[in-house]
Amino acid sequence: MKNFLIEHLWKWMGINRLLFRQDQQQFQLDKMQGIQNDIYMAMKFNDTIRECPWLQHKSFSPGGWAVDYGCLYTLYRVLNDIHPKNILEFGLGQSSKLIHQYANYYKDANALTYEHDSEWIEFFNKGKTGDYNVNIYKTELEEVEYHGIKTLSYKNNCDELKGQKFDMIMIDAPFGSEHYSRSQILNIIPDCLASSFCIIMDDYNRQGEQETIKEIENTLSASGVKYLSATYKSNKEHLIICSEDLRFLKTL
Repeated sequence: MKNFLIEHLWKWMGINRLLFRQDQQQFQLDKMQGIQNDIYMAMKFNDTIRECPWLQHKSFSPGGWAVDYGCLYTLYRVLNDIHPKNILEFGLGQSSKLIHQYANYYKDANALTYEHDSEWIEFFNKGKTGDYNVNIYKTELEEVEYHGIKTLSYKNNCDELKGQKFDMIMIDAPFGSEHYSRSQILNIIPDCLASSFCIIMDDYNRQGEQETIKEIENTLSASGVKYLSATYKSNKEHLIICSEDLRFLKTL
């Protein structure tokens, strides 16, 4: 009986080791695929922006905490193809270089970027090439509750934005929360949306961002706002939600 149990224990442990190795191999394959995707999107992005008249300074450093090349490509296509007039961005970074060069070039366009970190603002402004203005709203972060769960948001949950209308919203901050990440957007929609709009959520591969997107979709549906959505994957994932007139954004 003892030998029988030992034999089956080793078989069970052997299967577990095999499953563990398979998981590790799959993780490495997914990681390599993500890198390959990002290389492809880097080539696609750089080819696409080459002749762009409003993007004079084309130096970007995606990856890490920043958006990846796939998200930069989607953002560029939104800016260049739908020509938004009022742009809201949560989080200063690589995407800001696109957004604010665009807003400086087109005089009928306005852009506002929320950022909490004074040192990062100073570092960004010193490091950026070009003399275009970056319109930054410096505010603080605070912990709030959404559905009884603590999450990180901007101070006062961005109450000061209520009553304003935006046709483009880029969400890449604050830092990711385990649940309902970047929930400040839930405090201002749908009232802050123009009739024609696009929202981009970076880091959609994470649970907290997925939960927030689900809440956005529930809010839009409950308010009778018709929308479409699409997920794009490079090294990370990002998701767009747009009004029905911008359905071509699902095919980027």
